[in-house]
Amino acid sequence: MKRERRIWRGVVLGLALLPANGLWVLFMESFTWKGPFVSTISLFLNVVLLLLVISLLNRAVRRVRPGLALNQAEMVTLYVILATGTAIVGHDMLQVLISVMIAGAWIVAQQPHALATLAHSFEAIVPQWLVVSDPQALYGFYSGDSTLYQRSVLAAWVAPLLWWAAFAVVMVVVMICLAALLRPLWADRERLTFPIIQLPLELTDPNTSLFRQRLFWLGLVAAGGVDLLNGLSHIYPAVPGVTMYVNLGQYLHSSPWSGAGWLPVTFYPAVIGLGFLIPVDVVLSCTAFFFWWKALAVLAAAIGVTARPGPFTESVFPFTNEQMFGAYIGIAVIALLNGRRYFAAVGRLLVGRRAQVSDAGEAMSFRLAAVGVGAGFALLVAFSVHAGLGLSVSLAFFLIYLLLSVAVARVRAEFGSPVHDFHFAGPDYTLSRLVGTANLQPRQLGVLSLYWWFNRAYRAHPVPIALEGLQMSARSRLSPRPLAPIIIIAALVALFSATWGALHFAYRAGASTHWPGANYFGSEAFNRLESWLNYPRQASAVVPLAAGAGLATALLLSFLRKAFLGFPLHPVALPIAASWSIHLYWLPMAIAGIVKLLLLRYGGLRLYRAALPLFYGLIAGQAVVGCSWPLAGLLFNVPIYNAFGW
Repeated sequence: MKRERRIWRGVVLGLALLPANGLWVLFMESFTWKGPFVSTISLFLNVVLLLLVISLLNRAVRRVRPGLALNQAEMVTLYVILATGTAIVGHDMLQVLISVMIAGAWIVAQQPHALATLAHSFEAIVPQWLVVSDPQALYGFYSGDSTLYQRSVLAAWVAPLLWWAAFAVVMVVVMICLAALLRPLWADRERLTFPIIQLPLELTDPNTSLFRQRLFWLGLVAAGGVDLLNGLSHIYPAVPGVTMYVNLGQYLHSSPWSGAGWLPVTFYPAVIGLGFLIPVDVVLSCTAFFFWWKALAVLAAAIGVTARPGPFTESVFPFTNEQMFGAYIGIAVIALLNGRRYFAAVGRLLVGRRAQVSDAGEAMSFRLAAVGVGAGFALLVAFSVHAGLGLSVSLAFFLIYLLLSVAVARVRAEFGSPVHDFHFAGPDYTLSRLVGTANLQPRQLGVLSLYWWFNRAYRAHPVPIALEGLQMSARSRLSPRPLAPIIIIAALVALFSATWGALHFAYRAGASTHWPGANYFGSEAFNRLESWLNYPRQASAVVPLAAGAGLATALLLSFLRKAFLGFPLHPVALPIAASWSIHLYWLPMAIAGIVKLLLLRYGGLRLYRAALPLFYGLIAGQAVVGCSWPLAGLLFNVPIYNAFGW
């Protein structure tokens, strides 16, 4: 038993793999800008591939030298480290941070009037200790044929990176502490299923029968074969491929049907596999609400209300982003209200009174977790006040951020949705509309723009990663105590190693020509800032009304599900179906939901469980081949195939 609790080899192996894993993710998602964008899906396919390979190698070692094989504690630790590293380096975290740190000063250097107002300069708008503004450092970064290893260049990067690293550590600590408070409620009391961790748990179990299941290998070969064929077709057009993406919206030319806009039909085996793990009512509700939002867009076109171009302009009916924001807040409110007795008991325990809760066997004591959330929240607010955001705006910002974090964690813990992004619906966007940019100081707007790096889309969020890691430990009957410091260390190693790799590459190759992502994210943030400064707006009455409508709808759907047994629509599907990513995944999810519904209706749980390895194989197959094509492209200098291309 003591040997099964050993985790140090998993820690060493995970930390050793983090730099290569981070560069792999950067290459796929940012350097080439061709994907697959692995960090935008709930279950990171690059981690699935690594875990699958290590599991197979571990089985071989176990047969020859059982004492050298990794135990499940080490495998779970390895998974958590790699998942944490992928989230930190992912499409909506570090990649955005680097871009935001340099884009503003570069835009001003190229266009001196870009962010200037009558009375303010770039230096007054954006905290200079959080950005890189040295002209030599910027020029070498964008043009290439230079080196990172110059005293002036290193000096330009070190201070802002250390500030942001400190900020990120505090934020990760808050997320871990929040996860430690939520896990006993959601896992032990409410019995949530945590669908995302089902395949990783199978792969980390040394006694798993998954590799002996023919259906698993059938699914793996089928999904991998599709990606193999499409990859070859990408290189050699004469080879026939399988169409994975068609935009039906391009055929809707006449009004009002053209109001539906982007309407893709896709076929992604990995998403079908993930969708099979989701409750049937949720996945089918996502399909229903997806077409509900499309119907509202068609209605808007029919009555002459058309969306104005550009992501930062005034929203119009049906105010999808605002309703999505309100619905996510509703999910968080429902989750917290349902756990009110648990939180009351935890509160009694914190003040030394007897309570029917226990933190024995948890990652940390409830008192330490509560202190971590409170102290971390205070530090994040203090950081923001020092940067110039102001106390009231900082408090509102991070309160909204925590509520959205709870909502994201709930969506994944209960339903395992492949997507949970909400572009242009974070606290930065919502507060600027709710308060009005005319009522915020330029410095406050500048700080909100810098915070774009962790509020862009919420697809690779630290809370569910930490929560799922703790639950994997509990399900494997392993001690979760070491996981909190391990996650913090993994976040730091991933942050600094991937940053070093990205900067080393940029100064050699030039970000302007060889790193499209370095320009894109920062331009998003500072184009919005320029719009805020040049076209200030008063507080919008639409935001509270539309957000209130989304909140009320989520609460109403929750009430109807409790009042009427079998009510088909689930509240969590409302905001998921309003997101950008659902456009790509609604059909694979619907296919999985229909297949699962038929299996359960005509074969019951027995047939469902018998079919489960097939859908695990679909996930694994697309992970293996889809994530291998970028490596082949790098090694052999061939065109890169995106397994999730569109």
